[in-house]
Amino acid sequence: MLPSNRQVPAADAVAPLSDAELDPLFASLAAATKVALAVSGGPDSLALLDCIDRWRKQGSRPEAIVLSVDHRLRAGSGDESAMVAGIAEARGLDCRILVREGPAPASGVEAAARQARYALLLAAARREGATHLVTAHHRDDQAETFLMRITRGSGPYGLAGMRRETVAGGPGEAPIIVSRPFLDLPRARLAATTAAAGLVPVADPMNDDPRFLRARIRHAMPRLAAAGLEPALLAEVAGRMGEAADALDRGTARLIAGAVTVDALAVVRVDRAALAGEPEEIRRHLIVRILEAIGGAPYPPRNEKLDALLATVSGAHQTKRTLAGVAIEVRRDKLVFYREIGREGLGGMEVLPGWSGIFDRRFSVTVATDAPINLRLAALGEAGRLEAGARSDRGPVGALAALPALWHEGRLYAVPSLPWPDPLPPSATVTPLVRERLLRHTASGRPNAVHSAVISA
Repeated sequence: MLPSNRQVPAADAVAPLSDAELDPLFASLAAATKVALAVSGGPDSLALLDCIDRWRKQGSRPEAIVLSVDHRLRAGSGDESAMVAGIAEARGLDCRILVREGPAPASGVEAAARQARYALLLAAARREGATHLVTAHHRDDQAETFLMRITRGSGPYGLAGMRRETVAGGPGEAPIIVSRPFLDLPRARLAATTAAAGLVPVADPMNDDPRFLRARIRHAMPRLAAAGLEPALLAEVAGRMGEAADALDRGTARLIAGAVTVDALAVVRVDRAALAGEPEEIRRHLIVRILEAIGGAPYPPRNEKLDALLATVSGAHQTKRTLAGVAIEVRRDKLVFYREIGREGLGGMEVLPGWSGIFDRRFSVTVATDAPINLRLAALGEAGRLEAGARSDRGPVGALAALPALWHEGRLYAVPSLPWPDPLPPSATVTPLVRERLLRHTASGRPNAVHSAVISA
């Protein structure tokens, strides 16, 4: 359970953070190689910059770099990032300004902005060799996040809110620890810290824009606190939900070990009898994990769609459904999950001899150094499946069509996951990643920070 800050004396509730408090706050960062600070220019993140700067001057501390995202969602965002860079450099800290490219999202601005922000921050942290990305999320953020997820009907994982530390990094990526050292502190203390440092924060008008759910909830917080739902209590409940989510994870891991198989074609099979014997929340969570491990959707499906799928897989009839980029076949004794190739396909890219990377999040691919040039990596597709002679006895037809294949000058060259009749030497090696993704600890270390419900706010 997250410690409650309701024990903080009232006289200290709005005091700036003192030098003596910094070592305990940043204890988990002491062994870091390099830390990257996410600084927007608001009062919370400027407090983070000030505190890390003071902490580093107390002794031998990790190297630090400031990252500021110019989101380009409103006029003046570039000036705000430049202001952050000036403050950082005045204190001897390097700063990188990260610019969001492309048009502004037409809808879902909050979610889209958060996704773009984390993608930029994590990529920059990796480029800079940082082991930790440090954010200024605080107790009031946690309370607001908890209430936002209640409005969306979230289950234990959503209501667990943010964790003090999570691990971000998919297959083939260096893991980054996302650290939130202020998560038990009220917003007022961070604002006081920024003021005491003589820094003038940016006032983001989006924080008061009633079009956005977080702004509406923030506006309602004083009335909720007057009714007994103060931020400290809401944050404490979120911590308890985190404990529940961890227990649910352990039950799901046990079910995966005993009832789930993953083959070389990235096809997941689940024993229906074992699944039926589990509580509904574990069944639900297993299905979500499988959909996330195989599909390409940035978020888990909505509750009503999950409910419909659970009802379908609990029935006795053989049928097929698709959800979140995944095809689900209900068979007599098994549920079979595999990637749905979809109308638009899975995309592709040109690869050179010796190239190594990830295909569709499901496979690690390494192209042989003696492979020809002008190769394209893309899904096999139905036409390619027929050309390759890949029969359904090797796996579901849809799963075969979604396999990574190499194409040369418009012709099918190789399907590394399947036996290939051509006597040429192997052109690539392919390793499925679905089981690895499936087994990741979702609640406290979900790997894909950009679209995770855990890494947010």
